[in-house]
Amino acid sequence: AFSQSGLWAITVPKQYGGAEVSSHTVAKVIALFSGVDGSIGQIPQNHFYALEVLRNTGTAQQQQKLYQEVLEGARFGNALAEFKTKTAAQKHTQISQTEHGYVVNGEKFYCTGSLFAHRIPTLVRDAEDREYLAFISADAQGLQRINDWSGFGQKTTGSGTVKFNQVFVESENVISFDTAFSEPTLVGPFAQIMHAAIETGIARAAFEETIERIKKARAWIDANVERADQDPLTIFELGRIAADVRASEVLLKQAAQSIDQAKPHPTEENIAKASIDVAKVRAHSTETALKASSKLIELAGSRGDRKSTRLNSSHQIISYA
Repeated sequence: AFSQSGLWAITVPKQYGGAEVSSHTVAKVIALFSGVDGSIGQIPQNHFYALEVLRNTGTAQQQQKLYQEVLEGARFGNALAEFKTKTAAQKHTQISQTEHGYVVNGEKFYCTGSLFAHRIPTLVRDAEDREYLAFISADAQGLQRINDWSGFGQKTTGSGTVKFNQVFVESENVISFDTAFSEPTLVGPFAQIMHAAIETGIARAAFEETIERIKKARAWIDANVERADQDPLTIFELGRIAADVRASEVLLKQAAQSIDQAKPHPTEENIAKASIDVAKVRAHSTETALKASSKLIELAGSRGDRKSTRLNSSHQIISYA
């Protein structure tokens, strides 16, 4: 339902029939979904990332073909990271040219969205050490998707292992990847702002859920407790979270605007500014999401229906927030 709504196609350029919405709109959409379900907010992150790489390094013919698939409802996953290399920069998954295209061999892990994807953009390296992104069909012969992802929180992102055994991919579905980073592009900032949007959305939802739980606790207290002492510490803690969540939202908007301002005429200077602005919100939103989620458990109780007399100043907390 999510992909059929058309939201997975909102970054497709207008010249190819897409909406080409602003980075700020993309960030807000991801934040809203993440606030409802962190997994649903995370799944399309690499989809949008692959489309941004395609926008920067793909040929017109490749863009036309792959963007059209997305407009028709196709979902892209990812197979970028590897587990068995000494460093994250090393990649063992190889691509070899054949008479009719290419063959891919290797293994990837942390492949978010791969279980739900129609294509799996895969980071590969050739004999000359050049890197490419191969948009491999999810049902290609020799491709194996393994549902071995086990995580706390975002449990349904489909971030399992993908293996490639002599998997064929057409030449038209292989685009340059290393040039997206060897030259100044917005691929990096755009990828990272989506992570910040996920964290900001989770933080906002956790804070609002805390308020709702406290409202319920206060109603119970009013009905069952004759006297309830005020709790200024709870008010203080909620106020801090409220300020942090709002700060992350402001930083997210500023970073998105920097990306959008650089996009029409990217230069080293405006790309650097966008990168720094995105780094600011990422540093802030990561901490804010952790704090807001922790405070939800701390202030609302480990059980969602727990009635705690400790939360006895809810009416003041709500008005303060």
